[in-house]
Amino acid sequence: MIAYTTSRDATLAAPGRCLSMHRDYCACTRCDLEHNPAAARDVLEGMLPLLPRCARRDLESLLTELDGELLHRTLPDVFAHREPWRRGAWWHERLYDTDDLL
Repeated sequence: MIAYTTSRDATLAAPGRCLSMHRDYCACTRCDLEHNPAAARDVLEGMLPLLPRCARRDLESLLTELDGELLHRTLPDVFAHREPWRRGAWWHERLYDTDDLL
């Protein structure tokens, strides 16, 4: 949860309405969790069934709020389905800023 909140704070604290999702140059899990909110969101989604009911409810409540903010401030990527790593949850189907990777 620390990684997602750190990532969330850095991402969602940016001024303005629209945000761009970013992937890091480094492909290691640590960097991905630190800089890519979608990767951190996957970890939290996987943790939900493992938590006790009360903790799960609290985390689901927090995620609902954070997901709403991320959904509101990012744009959909209509071509996301073409990349296997982006299939699945809606947070992988948001527009990524890949200019820094070129």
